Amino acid sequence: MASIKKEDIFNCIKYSKENNIFDKINDIYKSVPNGKCTGCGNCCMESVGISLSEFINIFNFLENDKDLKLQTLDKLINYYFYEYTKKLPCPFKGEDNTCLIYEVRPLNCRIYGHWEKIDYNKNLDSIIRKNIEYKNILKKEYDFDITDEIVNFRIDYCDKFIPDDRYLTKSERLYFSDKLICLDSKIISRGIIDIDFRDRGIVEYFIEYLLDESIAYNIKMKVSKDETLRDRAIKRLKKIILLKI
Repeated sequence: MASIKKEDIFNCIKYSKENNIFDKINDIYKSVPNGKCTGCGNCCMESVGISLSEFINIFNFLENDKDLKLQTLDKLINYYFYEYTKKLPCPFKGEDNTCLIYEVRPLNCRIYGHWEKIDYNKNLDSIIRKNIEYKNILKKEYDFDITDEIVNFRIDYCDKFIPDDRYLTKSERLYFSDKLICLDSKIISRGIIDIDFRDRGIVEYFIEYLLDESIAYNIKMKVSKDETLRDRAIKRLKKIILLKI
């Protein structure tokens, strides 16, 4: 059984359509300042944090393109189960560096280039420290070593992105996030989906739709140590999961 039930997602989609949640998400996105991006795709290397309402919005978008849904779910599974052993790009990054869900891409992707350099680097340093702490926890609890490539991976500040007006302050960036959290509250308060408010990346949301969260994590920890076992397990999981989509 999956942690996030499929029927609950469809109930959320129905509620979102009836209460203009998707339109409100788009209004938030439209209020984010524009900028000039070279489209190099160097930043598209993470499971970016998203809100519940954004997950519902992206899921609804994929429902209208079954081939794209299967393609991205396949890559989502790879990203999740290979996460601690090799660095893969965002599952929604196309081969030509285009975003496969550009129309509904999350807020964190939209505000990426709008950070002041000093703020961005402070946040990046904090992420590396947390990665090291997490590496030590996994070593102690599972006797598992995350590769140094993963622990020290950095998406360096993009000097090529040029905001049309100016860079955003931290409070301005959080303002957009708070608006999305308010939309999440509207959905969760209706009792139509059983989910908590903790932070999740886009990959984690979809994995919880595909599998029970604890089972997925246990499989990840057990098979990641053995490359042959890991590849075989992932292949088997895909056969079981994707055939049901």
